[in-house]
Amino acid sequence: MSSVAPSMALPAIFASQSLDASSDRLDPSVRLRLISCRIEHGRGATTRATVECEGPSSGLLTTGTQDGSSSPGGDLRLIALATLDAVTQATCGALHLDLIGVKPLRAFDTNLVVVAVLAHHEGTSTRMVGAAMAEDDAVDGTARATLHAVNRLAGPLLSRLMR
Repeated sequence: MSSVAPSMALPAIFASQSLDASSDRLDPSVRLRLISCRIEHGRGATTRATVECEGPSSGLLTTGTQDGSSSPGGDLRLIALATLDAVTQATCGALHLDLIGVKPLRAFDTNLVVVAVLAHHEGTSTRMVGAAMAEDDAVDGTARATLHAVNRLAGPLLSRLMR
């Protein structure tokens, strides 16, 4: 009994990339890396989330910030939004990102954070999901989960910008 894998359409971001052996291939290691993230609680139940990312070449730092109201779930949402802001800056606005949601959960005796994002690029929209363990720090886990979700699309854009 033979099975045929269904064909998968590539996102538009990869459409202009030739896949033959003679072409320049995209470097899969091109990613944004999380440097730091922090939540600052201010007066009047206000919060500022700041996320700093590095990549793809050392020294290229982008900082995303987001202001909002203070709450446990709200803090995680602000960190995810600040991370998306940093990614948008790193891709020079070529990738527009909308946060669908952030969900902390417990599975397999581990604390996790799952982030869903809607990415808009070159006339298409793509839903992406990222997850990260958040045993010690849900804020850090949220920033990592957000990067896990969007780096698949941001990486190729960053590699094009490096050329």
